[in-house]
Amino acid sequence: MKKGIASIGIITFIVIALVIGFSCKKKTETLSDPEPPISSTPVDNYSSLQDFYNQNGVQLQTFTLNAATGGTFVSNKSTTINIPANAFMDASLNTVTGIVAIEFKDIYKKSDMLFSNVGTSTNYCLLKSAGEFFIRASTVSGPVDISGLKKLTIEQPVQPLAVADGSMAAFGANDTLGTAGAWYTDGSYSLLVNTTKYIFDMYSFNTPLINGSWCNSDNPYYFGMYPQTTLTAAKTGTFSGMVDVFLVFKNVSSMVHVYKSGANYPYNYAPVGLPCSVVAIGVNGGKLYSSINTITISATQTVNFNLTETTTGAFQAAIIALN
Repeated sequence: MKKGIASIGIITFIVIALVIGFSCKKKTETLSDPEPPISSTPVDNYSSLQDFYNQNGVQLQTFTLNAATGGTFVSNKSTTINIPANAFMDASLNTVTGIVAIEFKDIYKKSDMLFSNVGTSTNYCLLKSAGEFFIRASTVSGPVDISGLKKLTIEQPVQPLAVADGSMAAFGANDTLGTAGAWYTDGSYSLLVNTTKYIFDMYSFNTPLINGSWCNSDNPYYFGMYPQTTLTAAKTGTFSGMVDVFLVFKNVSSMVHVYKSGANYPYNYAPVGLPCSVVAIGVNGGKLYSSINTITISATQTVNFNLTETTTGAFQAAIIALN
């Protein structure tokens, strides 16, 4: 995924800086600080929508470990990352030894999906998500892959008030995650489900390694029980800047980015009878604009939206309320 991903030079700088202090780190590292707000200091001045996502989306955490011994880390959203000994190989297929930096971010809430512009659909069809995550591993020489016969295990906790869903499957995505057809299934991943967590096994990273790997635990069948229709979001008013449109579903962990076609934003796989919010966000002249329309989807429906100026704080509060 290209959005907000550091260059190899930045990765190297991060790794070197972390190596200096590594000798005092334990094999298992748990972050116990409370999760920071999405944007602790809203700027309300954006050069583009991508700038908005970069500033307000979920940020990367970086962990370090000795590749020869492996380690276990816990994210600030309580995701556990288990890395066995000798788990990585370099571009020449040699086993990596020494310090490896693990960059990681995880997404569970619909608000985080929207602020990070990471939806839950495959070939335009909706998925119900139990949690998304991004991971990349690097040494001072560059990114590394998972070694043959090894696997990383990512334990995603079942969220509060939710019940473990046995229909979840393991999905991955490449750096074209911003497109609607990004999520896919293949032999690089597998998933086990118990009452408290989803156990996501990774056997290789996506290529090119420098872009990192996005993964998602999803139920691909949940929305199949609903008839599909075309829901069209139609912009009204005089706003002339950049616009993105999303459908945020009620009572289910799912969000889809709806792309423009002609003058409007049609979505041809909308589930009839489900409540959702049609969220539009725009940037013009550095200022943030938004519109939120809450509906129950009906056959061949059109929803008009009119973007009005807002603040980052007000928009964050409105989207978090949709969780």
